[in-house]
Amino acid sequence: MKNLSVLLLFICLSASTTLIAQNLSDSLQFLNNEFPQSLLLTNFDKQLNTFRLRSGLNFNKRFGKFQFFANENFTSTLIRSTENNVRSEHSLFISSAYKINNNIDLGLHIINNILTDSRDIGINKAALSSITFYTKYSPKNDIYLSPFLGYSNNNQIGQTDYGLIYGFEGLMNDYLLSDIKLNSMLRLVNEDILPRKNSVRAFNVHLENNFDKNIQNSFTVKYSRNRKDFYFLADSSTASIFNVKNNIQSRIETDFYFEDRLGNDNALANIKWNIAGRLLWRNIDRDTRYKTSPVISSSLFDTRINELRIEMESLVSYTGSFFKGVLRILYNERDEKNTIKNFEDNQSLLFEEKSKSESRKNNNAKRISLSLSGNLNLSESDKINFSLYQNKLRYNTPSSENFDDRDELLSILRLQYVKTFTPFFEGFVNIDATISQTVYIFSEKSSNNNINRVFSLSAGGKYSGKMVKTTNSFSVSANYTVFDFEDINPNFKSFSFRQFTARDSTSIKFSRRLSLLSYNYIKLSEQGNLQWNEFTTTPTRYLEEIFSETKLIVKSSRLSYAIGLRIFLLNTYNYRGAEKVIDSKFLSIAPITEIKFELLDVLYFRLYGWYEFITLNNGQSKQETNLSMQMNYYF
Repeated sequence: MKNLSVLLLFICLSASTTLIAQNLSDSLQFLNNEFPQSLLLTNFDKQLNTFRLRSGLNFNKRFGKFQFFANENFTSTLIRSTENNVRSEHSLFISSAYKINNNIDLGLHIINNILTDSRDIGINKAALSSITFYTKYSPKNDIYLSPFLGYSNNNQIGQTDYGLIYGFEGLMNDYLLSDIKLNSMLRLVNEDILPRKNSVRAFNVHLENNFDKNIQNSFTVKYSRNRKDFYFLADSSTASIFNVKNNIQSRIETDFYFEDRLGNDNALANIKWNIAGRLLWRNIDRDTRYKTSPVISSSLFDTRINELRIEMESLVSYTGSFFKGVLRILYNERDEKNTIKNFEDNQSLLFEEKSKSESRKNNNAKRISLSLSGNLNLSESDKINFSLYQNKLRYNTPSSENFDDRDELLSILRLQYVKTFTPFFEGFVNIDATISQTVYIFSEKSSNNNINRVFSLSAGGKYSGKMVKTTNSFSVSANYTVFDFEDINPNFKSFSFRQFTARDSTSIKFSRRLSLLSYNYIKLSEQGNLQWNEFTTTPTRYLEEIFSETKLIVKSSRLSYAIGLRIFLLNTYNYRGAEKVIDSKFLSIAPITEIKFELLDVLYFRLYGWYEFITLNNGQSKQETNLSMQMNYYF
């Protein structure tokens, strides 16, 4: 009876709140005590005209009953062009807590986020600062409660708002109620930065029950309601009538989630199974604060999206000495309805047009998929891995003005044979096939009907010796896309894309301190017009791509230094009849250098760069510097 009263109390406290994920503590801000270890890092990358800098600091320290954690990240990206673009993001998070006794902690959270972007976009400047006081109270080992109160400063597109943050978090971990294990999470947040309001309501319950040692049943319920208010520039009419510079739009998303799962996942038997049913319901409301009457802009109409999804899933797995496999069947049906919310006194033509536009988005989708994967152990040296995936989608739209109704079919097959010839060498052969078909129901879009077929065959091997390690592969692939009615519509042409690829990755260890590392590939590609019935192609474009990077590495106990050469070639060709004619050339030859320093699990430093000598097909040449620097210090 006492356990039941605790459960009822917790659910009653949660009655008006929301959900987050199934990993409950990760969804909470004040009851999550997991912080990463102390780390100082700096990364810098420069490639062509893009410069990127990222710096970060984690500081995690406990002083007796006092715990302190600080996280700071700064990221800045510069893209050089006719107009340079600079985007910077800075975030600071500080958390501190003092343990009064085994049941009560007092703490403080400080948050500061700044975003700036030199581009003239909707929100190119924003800032958020807050300070929050909280307490953690644990009446029992598996129940945690945390009320909090704070103050926030929020700046968006030049307008600053201030207000209170207050709310409550609750967590129940593996609470035993008779033979039922209960996990539950509650989160209630209010942010009153008037005239805007943001809020979070989250509630999550997960129940597990074992009928016996082999059969388990779990039931999950989630509810969430999240509201976000944001500014957008008001039009001239709204600005003059309401005397405001920015209008406010509220986005309120409400989610319900139910899942029931039954299976024997924890059993020791060779055959394991589980079945699950899910029901998901979601609606999204967009409300505009300041509206003119009559409405002169369709963007001022409020809209709503209602979505209902039903899923059924079944999974069976078998584990044996000769065969291991998993079979999964999933059925999914989703219904989405888009509506417009009219003003009480508004029956304008603009409303009718907007209402029709929203109704054209309504859709219903039914999907069923089947997947089978596993491996066969033919012998100690021979193995076969396989996977099969089959998916069918039926997409319908109720609007008579929407012609997107279609059926889609997707089939994917993969077979891999692995042969271990010696303890040092193994070889493999892969066969892959993907076939997809799209059929539009109505004639208005039936010219898009097509079948896409992708086939590939690859073979290779891996050798691991005392001094030499190498992995090599060779593959050919073909992509054929065929349109059903290309004879009627000249804008749709069936086409093919075929490619040959050879890859090599080799390392040679000359001594304990001296080694050679090389990575190379060649890609030869051909695009062409396809006549599927005759299975002939007329080539239209040819690409030749070659890459090679070879480094000589000298390594001591903690420091390694490498020098080498990097080559990249990309040539494109057009066809004049059967003759290939060069269209563009790109050749990059670059000496490279790399320095790495590692000190156990304390310090990691890497400096890698190359200086490119680039030659283009018009005879022009240029030089580019590319640099990458990374430093991690754990303390």
